[in-house]
Amino acid sequence: MSQRRKAVVTGAGGFIGQSMVRYLRSLGVSVTGIGRRTFPGSEDTVDVELDMRGPAAVDRWLNPDTDLYHLAGSADVRRSVSTPAQDFADNLALTFDTLESVRKTGCRILFPSSGSVYDNESPGPYTEKTALRPSSPYGAAKMAGEAYCHAFAQSYGADVRIARIFSVFGPGMRRFAIFDFYKRLQSDPSRLTIRGDGNQKRDYLYVTDVVSALERIMTKGSPAGIYNVGSGKARTIKEVAETVTNAMNLGATPVLPDGQSQPGELREMYSDPSMLRSLGWIESVSFSRGIEETVAWLKSH
Repeated sequence: MSQRRKAVVTGAGGFIGQSMVRYLRSLGVSVTGIGRRTFPGSEDTVDVELDMRGPAAVDRWLNPDTDLYHLAGSADVRRSVSTPAQDFADNLALTFDTLESVRKTGCRILFPSSGSVYDNESPGPYTEKTALRPSSPYGAAKMAGEAYCHAFAQSYGADVRIARIFSVFGPGMRRFAIFDFYKRLQSDPSRLTIRGDGNQKRDYLYVTDVVSALERIMTKGSPAGIYNVGSGKARTIKEVAETVTNAMNLGATPVLPDGQSQPGELREMYSDPSMLRSLGWIESVSFSRGIEETVAWLKSH
């Protein structure tokens, strides 16, 4: 039996990064977690506190036998619209510096792209061959990051694997729609106003299923392969809000769309994860159970 490769997880203090480190360690993988800072919840996942901005920041932890999960960066579409230069630095510039480290050290890398790269005019569900045309600076940075991954694979033989991640939720989340719904209902359980008309469609996948998918892509996927990471199920934002109210035992609370759209927001974003499933990956946590566990965690924090 061959020895497991070692792993490095950047962004190890973040929502997905924390879960990634814990999952890999549960498989017996030797992991170094690199994060910008340690804060409650990340004490057992951040081994090295490091600001990764700048070249060669992570070189000392990498070699040809390392799997690098590059989860550092920003994942906030709204912030990318308001501060695009910061999003460029946090995502594309950081990805370029990390790919330079990959080129020099010979490790392999998993790059977390996003469903935000797809053309919103294309009908769902999105496959890996759906046209790309991002509508936010965040999506543009992810699409450009993918292009750099392919360029480094072609020019230098870098082993890159790309995961287009859709909406992630679960214990540990401290922002995004589900977290926002919970906090507002906690403050005022009599009503919940949501953005838009409530019919925007999203593809939600529980965080432990996301990290198991990333590990499967890294270990079983093809070099330069692209894989959607999602449930394949389209849920309206109104349905998501109602599921949160039910999990909080507030089933009678009215969910009221405000009719206002947000710049850079996609109308529909849901995946066809057939390529991921072909690697033997199976979703293990249902949406309703995942919401219950997320709400239970939020109540205790």
